[in-house]
Amino acid sequence: MINELYNLAEAMERAGVQAQSWHRKYKPIPNIRANAPCIRILIADGNVMELSSVDEKVGAGLRKYGTNQGSYPCMNLAPLYRITDDETKKKLSSLRPEDLNDEKIIEIKAWCKEYNWGSKFKGKYKISMVNTTSELASLIPEFEPIHILINESSCFRDSSILHQELENEVFRMLSSRENISLALSILFYQGKSNENAVDDYGSISIALETPKLIDIGIPAISNKFTLALNSALLSADSSEHNNLDMLNVDAFGIPFKPIEEPMPDVKLAGGIEVKLRTMFKEQRCQTRYRRIENASYPISPQMRKKLQSALGWLGSAERKNITWINTDKNEVLFAYPTTLPEVEISYTRMFKRPEKRDIAFEEQAKKFIAEIHQSKKAGTDSHAEQIQLFVLRKIDKGRTKVVYTRQTEPYELEKQSEAWTAGCLNLPVFAFGQPNVPFPLDAADILNRFWNQKGESITDKFKPVPKYHGIELLMDSKYPVSADLHCLAEKAMVIGAFLGNKLAEGNLYHPIWDKIKDMLALTGLMLYRDRIGKDAYMESLPYLYGQLLKVSDELHALYCKVVRDSELPTQLAGGSMYQAAAEAPIRTLNLLGQRMNPYILWAKTYRTKNVSEKGKESWKAGWLISLYEYIAAELFTGWSTQTRFNDEEKALLFLGYLANFPKKEQTTDGTGDINNTEEANGHE
Repeated sequence: MINELYNLAEAMERAGVQAQSWHRKYKPIPNIRANAPCIRILIADGNVMELSSVDEKVGAGLRKYGTNQGSYPCMNLAPLYRITDDETKKKLSSLRPEDLNDEKIIEIKAWCKEYNWGSKFKGKYKISMVNTTSELASLIPEFEPIHILINESSCFRDSSILHQELENEVFRMLSSRENISLALSILFYQGKSNENAVDDYGSISIALETPKLIDIGIPAISNKFTLALNSALLSADSSEHNNLDMLNVDAFGIPFKPIEEPMPDVKLAGGIEVKLRTMFKEQRCQTRYRRIENASYPISPQMRKKLQSALGWLGSAERKNITWINTDKNEVLFAYPTTLPEVEISYTRMFKRPEKRDIAFEEQAKKFIAEIHQSKKAGTDSHAEQIQLFVLRKIDKGRTKVVYTRQTEPYELEKQSEAWTAGCLNLPVFAFGQPNVPFPLDAADILNRFWNQKGESITDKFKPVPKYHGIELLMDSKYPVSADLHCLAEKAMVIGAFLGNKLAEGNLYHPIWDKIKDMLALTGLMLYRDRIGKDAYMESLPYLYGQLLKVSDELHALYCKVVRDSELPTQLAGGSMYQAAAEAPIRTLNLLGQRMNPYILWAKTYRTKNVSEKGKESWKAGWLISLYEYIAAELFTGWSTQTRFNDEEKALLFLGYLANFPKKEQTTDGTGDINNTEEANGHE
């Protein structure tokens, strides 16, 4: 990720883009949610004057200086008291504003038995209110606003004083029926009875404020204060590093003195927090050239800030759907050019399906390529403009990893999107409609979709294929597809008979067809990558085998409609042999002939009846017999000794089973030329 961000930082510098840089210890507060508010504590003269919730939009810009152990002026406190009794928890959860009277408040006070600010919490509290405030005071002595706030909060260095002040204000709010849910969230933590109280004390996010800062026009809870404090911290940091002797040069040729500091963090609008690089000296496998941690790839403080700013700009909320998109819950795709255009365009539009689902991939890809050509500099070849792609995935709480990276260009994107489209359209005609070309980020959803034999989705939790896999497939036409084809072939074996039955019933509008179309498009792409085009595979024996099973279903269904008053069995003749056909094709072919014999004899008689009733046409019997005999003859003539189908052949069996029959040249007596290669709906 360092190299990718360096190129971006250089591009931003050339384009004159100024991005916000943040001090490495000045980090965003946790996201504010309905069940996780940030509480504004207004303090003055040693008193808590007011408790209220910080607005979500305001909170998005708040930061805290420090570490996970303690910070300031935003920090984590614990609720004042701990409750573990189930009966009391129920009473607390069911408490309504109209229930609050003097008697109920007395009862609530009686619940305040277990003091929740234990020794472990007090240790962190001291880091925040004593150590961190002292560090800030000495680091930025000339930044007056932080000194005003520190002075106002100095009387709360003793945690018991703040605890008492908070409790007083909470009960004042309850008596006045003000913001009751907020007051109770400060007052009580519903703990676990089987956990140690020292560790199980909960957490609430708070931000300190004082009227003195509000009066001088720079409230602590404001963007103005946040930016000013950050500027003061960066200035102090810069002065410190400038006073050091420059003994070495970093990986980018910048003179600096080696420092043992963690790389800065960046909180992305995509929902993940990224540390630019994480290394730990105790993990010896990270040793390079007998060096570890910062020494293995030295980066100067100036370059660290530059890289941090670049990633912060790239992943900002304003640039969503321009230079980044979420591919999954903890996964973000970045796409940007090495030369920033004068007119901004979306570099992500061709990878993910837009909210308007009727917009085709082909349309998006062409629009993207056209925009790239339009945004190029005059007199330059746009093919030389590089576009960087990389995917960040959050591995666990402390680690984020680049799981995919590629540098490409407009010409390659154009050719790969054309090849993607051609592959996904590498399909015969289907009665239930032709598949649309899926977007690359749809591919993982298709591969992670599992059914049972009844056509029911069996899980949406198991997702072995990562979302970015579709980008791998798009960008590399030589990417191995054997695993993906195996996955699709196995799905086809499970769901094939169910789908064949729906086709024979004439049920072309079942909801499953939309999902199956996506699966078919991806199957066509896999075959295309293996150089198996539809003009060739539609003459192959596995495909014809699938067509034979389909003919068998159609003939069996026609028999049931005429003889059994349209009562179709749960499995038709072809569908009942579908899985066996892939495992033992020759043996199953003989069994199919035996099973179909009575229906064929019936059809030879019925075709002479001259019945024209819709769905029971007698000419269909003759046509289906002709198809059956023709395909069976082709199979018996061309088949070599084979024990079972491989994945490619299973895929072709699936396509043949679902595809339309060859189009017949209809004659007056209902017979036709089954050798015509055009396709037609089998339910005409």
